[in-house]
Amino acid sequence: MIFLSTLLRQSVYDQAGHRIGGVRDVCVALQETFPVVTALVVHPSLGNRDLVIPWTCVQSIEEFPVRLTVTQANLPSYTSQPDELLLRRDILDKQIVDTQGFRVVKVNDLKLAQIKKTARLVGVDISLSGLLRRLGIHAPIEMLSRALPVKLEERTITWNYVEPIQMVRAGATTGQLSPALAGAGIGASGVVPQVQLNVSHTKIADLHPADIADILEQLDVEEAGAMLDRLDMETAADTLNELEYPLQSELLSELDPERASDLLEHLPPDDAADILADIPREEAERLLNLMPAEESRPIRELLRYEAETAGGIMTTEVLSLSQDKTVEEALTFLRQHSSHLEMVYYLYIVDDEHHLKGVVSIRQLVTADPKTLMHVLMDTDVISVRIDTDQEEVARMIAKYDLLGLPVVDAEQHLVGLITVDDVIDVIREEQAEDISEIAGADVEEAGEEQGFSWRIAVSRFTWLGVNVLAGFILAMILSNLFTRTLLPGAALVSLVGSVAIGPMQVMLGALFCLVPMLLLTSGSMASQTLGVAGWQLRSTSGYDLWSGIWRELQQGTLGGILASVLAGLLSWLLFRQSLLALAVGIGFGVTLLLAAFCGLVLPNLLQRVRLRGSFISAPLLDPVIAVISLSIFLLVTTLLLAHL
Repeated sequence: MIFLSTLLRQSVYDQAGHRIGGVRDVCVALQETFPVVTALVVHPSLGNRDLVIPWTCVQSIEEFPVRLTVTQANLPSYTSQPDELLLRRDILDKQIVDTQGFRVVKVNDLKLAQIKKTARLVGVDISLSGLLRRLGIHAPIEMLSRALPVKLEERTITWNYVEPIQMVRAGATTGQLSPALAGAGIGASGVVPQVQLNVSHTKIADLHPADIADILEQLDVEEAGAMLDRLDMETAADTLNELEYPLQSELLSELDPERASDLLEHLPPDDAADILADIPREEAERLLNLMPAEESRPIRELLRYEAETAGGIMTTEVLSLSQDKTVEEALTFLRQHSSHLEMVYYLYIVDDEHHLKGVVSIRQLVTADPKTLMHVLMDTDVISVRIDTDQEEVARMIAKYDLLGLPVVDAEQHLVGLITVDDVIDVIREEQAEDISEIAGADVEEAGEEQGFSWRIAVSRFTWLGVNVLAGFILAMILSNLFTRTLLPGAALVSLVGSVAIGPMQVMLGALFCLVPMLLLTSGSMASQTLGVAGWQLRSTSGYDLWSGIWRELQQGTLGGILASVLAGLLSWLLFRQSLLALAVGIGFGVTLLLAAFCGLVLPNLLQRVRLRGSFISAPLLDPVIAVISLSIFLLVTTLLLAHL
């Protein structure tokens, strides 16, 4: 096997032994499952114009340096084909859909293989090893890893299991691979970037809608919209239903209104209403107006209810039958009206005014005598909820009574809808996210979904950090007043008005002792926030997006960390009236909070990757580790700064 990163560092010699230049790129044709290498792009030793050497003139790429079968003077010209691309330019560092892992990954390296006289692209390397290999430091890092418990693993996906999200094709304007082709010119060079998602020739459409949704959630909105638009209607609707908030509404805005309206028609009314509730009213009304009246009516009814109530999560598609019908008539009714329903486990019995009177399970129907009347067979002790019942209470009732569905009634006991167990699973997930957010002091679900900087999240994070800084300030005041005389007998360390009785360095070191509780409280709060976010992401994505999660958290937490550091410095000056001390404390707090956030994000992921799961990924273990690291770094930074300042 040959890695592209290794090949790109090799020199090329002709048949006479003269060095022509270095390999710059590799051209492949896409007609076959594993693309065939058709040419090498070589940067010449003399001159600036790249040479395109046909594969027929290459002796081998398995032995280095690369040697040709002809002299430079006899190199033939090469004519590119429309379906060819350059590996370094078009694939390396690009996003790839991993149809086995159901995710979008970045190409860190490419793997080639030469079989007899033909070389092919066989796979992509998405591991850290591939990135280190490109940087030229893979060998020393691998040697170091042998002495450490963490092993560098190679993660290669064979080419037949991937699908490029973006491809750059050479147009037919010139018909030649030119130097501009290795750049990014549009126009004269004929290089036209375009989204390449031909679903009829890919494995994506064969995936489960939930797996397709996982892939779409890792793309930006434009690319996800392009992929969704190419799926057939049924698959696209199911995929849209599996997507997380707020991507559902964002994707609808990317689609043509007619297409978006058709997708909503294929969804259960409750799911369509949930999506439309998250988009502007004018846009939602426009999509509803494009639907047939009978399709839009139940959706409009559901939009009237509060989002976190039984009415807001129920579906109006519920099977109900008159109590004077027989079992035989009920089975006929089911065959005629249940094919499009989301769930068919219960048949609800109503009177002439549609009041809920009883319930019959499907098991009872198929085992009962065909002539039995519904009012005889039904169970009159029906567990139901009102429209305005809180969704958390709904989830509790379904869990308590082991129900697959829960009927919803209005104030007059009219049957108006049904809540299915899959809706409750979503509610339980939301409630879990809320509980974890309250404990961690950070909205863990929104933090994972937010792609850029959010003022609301940043201010929310700082609020709790500020509370801990103020609590630490109170403790610092108590320590400075009660314990200073014990620590330094015969002299007060410093009073609240700033009178100093001992040397400045002693004052500052004593002040650092008084500020330790403030540091531990604040760094613990920062670590708890990031620990909560990391823990939630491990549940949701199995930790696949570690580095993107770190970058996202640094964006959200930087403002809060800076403000908390400034506040800590100001309060330190107010208490001890030492400007240098306040400056050192502010800087020390900033460095410490950054490290605490990093630990809170990275440590759970590392424990997960080395298969230490369960109780190991928890605050009781990680909090003391983070406290020791935070305090050590704070004392190191502040004492060094004080010594030099």
